[in-house]
Amino acid sequence: MNRYSHLVAIAQMDAKSFHGGIQGLASVMGKNPIILAQKLNPANESNHLRLDEAAFIVDATQSPAIADALAALVNRVTVALPAANVSFHDLTREFCRLTKRCGNVGQELAEAQSPSSEWGEKISPAECKRIAKELRELLSVAAGLLQLVEG
Repeated sequence: MNRYSHLVAIAQMDAKSFHGGIQGLASVMGKNPIILAQKLNPANESNHLRLDEAAFIVDATQSPAIADALAALVNRVTVALPAANVSFHDLTREFCRLTKRCGNVGQELAEAQSPSSEWGEKISPAECKRIAKELRELLSVAAGLLQLVEG
């Protein structure tokens, strides 16, 4: 099995989620559905998914899964950007609001990890879920601001 077969498996999963599955995606791509299915088979060593085909799958399905897996190869994460029509002023205000809220979350994190907390030094699953949501929102707004600042 190929070292990057997990990427092909992710592409296969995304393609199956497309309307009409792999066959529907092949039709939109102008590809032979049998060949595309072979390229999307992680165990297949003869036909390989090209980068432009993977990019088409990402674009057609609007799934970040392939990009997330590629980013993980270089110890990176992807971040959803805020809506394109948000003004710089509104994004800045939202960033300030979120940094304050995430500062409070940081304090909660520190308190949740104390030996005297409800779960001891472990953070409860509910806390993890809520904190992850807050941090993703902050990252999204920060990435949007960075994009605007860098032009």
